[in-house]
Amino acid sequence: DDKNPSFTVNDRTGQYRCWSCGEHGDVFTWVMKTQNVDFVEALSILAEHAGITLSRRGSPVSKTERAQHRTAMEDALGFFQEQLAKSSVAKEYLDKRGIDQDSVVMWELGYAPDVGSALASFLKKKGHSLPECRTLFLVDENSSGEYFDKFRGRLIFPIRDERGELVAFGGRLLGDGNPKYINSGDTPIYRKSRVLYGMFQAKDALNASRRAVLTEGYLDVIACQRSGVGGAVASLGTALSEDHAKLLKRWSDEVVILYDSDPAGQKAAERAIEVLAAETLTTRIALMPQGDDPDTLLRTQGPAAVARSVEQGKAPLDFKVDRLLERGDPKNKEDFWPEAISILADAPSEMELDRHLVRLAAIYPGNPNPLLAQKALRRDIAVERRRRRGMAPTTQRSRGSALTPKAVHELLPAEVTIFRAVVEEEHRFHAWTKMSLANPFLSDAAKDLAKALQEGFPDGPPAGEPRVWLHRVEPEENRLLVLRILEDPRLDRLTQPFVEDAFKSLHQQAQAREVTELRGNTASVEIMDRLRKLKPTYEKEHLDDE
Repeated sequence: DDKNPSFTVNDRTGQYRCWSCGEHGDVFTWVMKTQNVDFVEALSILAEHAGITLSRRGSPVSKTERAQHRTAMEDALGFFQEQLAKSSVAKEYLDKRGIDQDSVVMWELGYAPDVGSALASFLKKKGHSLPECRTLFLVDENSSGEYFDKFRGRLIFPIRDERGELVAFGGRLLGDGNPKYINSGDTPIYRKSRVLYGMFQAKDALNASRRAVLTEGYLDVIACQRSGVGGAVASLGTALSEDHAKLLKRWSDEVVILYDSDPAGQKAAERAIEVLAAETLTTRIALMPQGDDPDTLLRTQGPAAVARSVEQGKAPLDFKVDRLLERGDPKNKEDFWPEAISILADAPSEMELDRHLVRLAAIYPGNPNPLLAQKALRRDIAVERRRRRGMAPTTQRSRGSALTPKAVHELLPAEVTIFRAVVEEEHRFHAWTKMSLANPFLSDAAKDLAKALQEGFPDGPPAGEPRVWLHRVEPEENRLLVLRILEDPRLDRLTQPFVEDAFKSLHQQAQAREVTELRGNTASVEIMDRLRKLKPTYEKEHLDDE
């Protein structure tokens, strides 16, 4: 803010220095600090500016192609903006939504006329290849080989990446019809899972506050900006992705989720919490009146209401417990309480846990004493936390011996596969039937678990997800063993051939064990006869398998 020149660049050394704040470095440092990127990304950005092609895997877009793409996109934007200036219908829509001229200019809004090939004709006259424009999601081609506009009769929202490059467009239908929104698909210059709408415009606010406001759409971002809420961004026609979260992590430490208050919006908020947590971002969830989004809230209650919603955002634990109480039935022991325990096990502090235990203990079924209910809930939470850490639960001997941390490793890999198939609905009936008929298990842990499942469900495999029926499996160590099997990442894509191979493997191992045992005992003629019958079958299957 001082009036004397205090920023210098030394042409000879290629170094810059701010004599006011002390920042200094070279061109790479400058890009890394101003764009919040690492060295590799800074190198890529600077190479592109310098016209240098870095060698990398795949088929990179050449500088000439990229320049052509950018020119086509900018020409398309100019066309849309010119059409907006001419369209009384589009201006009337903007007035109705309360979007003033300053917002139109800031967000570079445009309009696509409801004409079949207006943009296509314009781009062709500008010398652009329509097949190339098709790859940019600007035009499309019909069966007769004629090109037509992808966006028609829509308000246009230009989409820039965090570096300010125009990479895509979004269009909102002004009249009735579906789809209400059309967004550019993935193109040579755009990946929707890596770009957030408004990020380029929000960078200054994010640098100042390190807090982002995550919304669902274009008009919500604009509404936040008009309400004085800086740092608003939105994912584009897709759920929040890991790459989105990584981008937010570069520019912020806290994210306020400002999604619609309808069930779909709240469900999306729950998923966003998990995605953001993976990047260790502090998260809060802003709640609005039922039926409102930031845009409608701004128009009905004014800027202060939007700002108030952001400032009064809830912590994830509060949000999840409130959601559970709104949609769940505390009298349903099989659904409500397992989910409640799972939520409370994520409590970031004992203080927050205590607060919610008091709430939930008051509605705990079958236990009128709140203190006893809290104790029961704490015990279940401790078991859940130990399960997540791969530890054995602390249980009394009268309830059976505790499950050791290595219990799942006591099973043979093929046994783990079969039990996973038994508890998954897609494979359950077939695996259960074959397990009951063949009794293929070799380890003691597997035999005990198979017995517990069959005793718990004498009439056949249970219906529904494991959380619905798992409580019927006794004793507790068997329930925990099933949970560990379900968490095994190696079995996330279980297939029927994989299950069949598991049964075959156990059969071969059983034969191998029997051959070994019989070889060690040659005193009986009957045993030798049995060995002669077993050996060819075992060796044939074993060699075929190898």
